Amino acid sequence: MESPSQMMKLEQFAAANKASVDTLFGLGTQAFEGVEQLTALNLQTIKTVLAESQEASLAALLAKNPADLLKLQNDALQAAPQKAISYGRQVQAIFAPIAAAQRATFDAQVAGAQGKLLDAVNGAMQEAPGAERFLGLAKSMVAAGNEAYERANIASKQVSDALTANVTKVAETAVKASQGALATIEA
Repeated sequence: MESPSQMMKLEQFAAANKASVDTLFGLGTQAFEGVEQLTALNLQTIKTVLAESQEASLAALLAKNPADLLKLQNDALQAAPQKAISYGRQVQAIFAPIAAAQRATFDAQVAGAQGKLLDAVNGAMQEAPGAERFLGLAKSMVAAGNEAYERANIASKQVSDALTANVTKVAETAVKASQGALATIEA
């Protein structure tokens, strides 16, 4: 027969596992919803591109002279970079909140696991000889793990921010270059 302390440990273990499964499924649901939103965005983008292509083809067929065709082409070239930037921003708007929510969930899970580890070590070692040294070592290990995680988190955010800034800069440069090229063609 199981003792009350063994029953308590089993209940705690079961509760922790249930919480982990709930968290895992919650994160999976968030990721799925992001993919669903991206799919909807891509389908809408395809519909828009097809409609604009049809409209441009009809306009090209109805053009009366080469100057009209050139103007149609210039208009399309001028609009393309802005459309690409808009699409990129929409994709970022879909995934940024998901990434933030997942990072927050992960942070909370790490903090909870560390607290439980320290509580378990403290509970198990309360009366053992040399327990204070071992507990101090465990706390030191947790602190070192926190510091390493924080550094990795900061580095990850810096890389993400730099990537976003570079994509924006490249897109802006492309817009300026296409506008400059169009101005040269029109002159």
